[in-house]
Amino acid sequence: MLVGLFLRAEDGLSITNVRTVEVGETFYFFVPEATYTLFAFADDNGDFTYQRGEPAVRIDNPLINQLENIDQTERLDFETLRQQSIVLSKNVVLEQKLNLSVKALRERSDVGANFLGVVAWEDERFSVENIKRGMWQPGDFQDHIGYGLYLLKEFDPDRKSIVLVHGIMDSPPTFRPLVERLPAAYQILLFHYPSGFPLEHSAYMLTVALEELLRRYPLSQLDVIAHSMGGLVSHGMLNQLDAKLRPRIRNYVSLATPFGGHPGAESGIRWAPTVAPVWWAMAPNSAYLRSISDLDLAEGPNHHLVFTFSHARGGESRGDDGVVSVKSQLDPSAQRNAIGIYGIADDHKGVIDNDCTTALLAAILADGVSKVVFPGC
Repeated sequence: MLVGLFLRAEDGLSITNVRTVEVGETFYFFVPEATYTLFAFADDNGDFTYQRGEPAVRIDNPLINQLENIDQTERLDFETLRQQSIVLSKNVVLEQKLNLSVKALRERSDVGANFLGVVAWEDERFSVENIKRGMWQPGDFQDHIGYGLYLLKEFDPDRKSIVLVHGIMDSPPTFRPLVERLPAAYQILLFHYPSGFPLEHSAYMLTVALEELLRRYPLSQLDVIAHSMGGLVSHGMLNQLDAKLRPRIRNYVSLATPFGGHPGAESGIRWAPTVAPVWWAMAPNSAYLRSISDLDLAEGPNHHLVFTFSHARGGESRGDDGVVSVKSQLDPSAQRNAIGIYGIADDHKGVIDNDCTTALLAAILADGVSKVVFPGC
């Protein structure tokens, strides 16, 4: 089923959001409070365009929930939201010409700009100023930039794809040294998010993006590589992802991820004059960390856990990587699901362009189904 949400104004309808959903699925749009009309139809022939005779529905003024003080919540309480039912009927005929393909959306509006849009590493959205905005003013970041799943080249559904998820106070260009070393056969997708927002929100938005990607395109291969807090976002995504889609992600590689949380977040909540919303989820034993701790990846994807333990490349073990403790990276909840656990002697950021990481990822991507032989370095 395809669902389009349109803003209603004096000059007509303008599309604001699109989703591809399964029958019986619960889903959400995050939009400003306004007047909307919702269209939905069964895309029986798979062309993303409404055809007369396809079951459909039009809902004017769909139910809107007001989420107050979202920046101060530990996690979004989806269970308390009132829900709008969408029931399709063969007796409904939509007068609107609805073409909800990615190409059509990009040509008619900016709705598709953040989904599979092509960017350069130097894109202004990835600037230091916007990294800070995403951390300390995530609501403003959402209003002016928004979540994104970007490409470096035009999308090709026939190519093997890798999704990269950055960490806190960071943006996609952090992966540039890594991407330049990856096999050229892979298509790179960059998930961009405001790192100050509650983790459950960012995990949900990554879930939305990947479900849309997997439902629209029969990708031959998809892997996820995440650094630092991006591993927690990705872990939450896997926890929320449609169970039928999860096995289509082949590998999930986490680099220096604080699966056990970070004590600095807990201290910030207690003592900092300004509390970043994400700290609630990053604190050890937070509700978010507990919610993803029981994730079962027995049916996939393969989790390859990479931890770092030094303050300099090739340095001795220090019990942390200068940012995250080894204990947090090797939290039992993460080890339980890992098909392979690999240690690299480097600091928290250095792991991204470490030759050992490059060699390890090449082996993981080439094999794809089991723990790879890796002596550690």
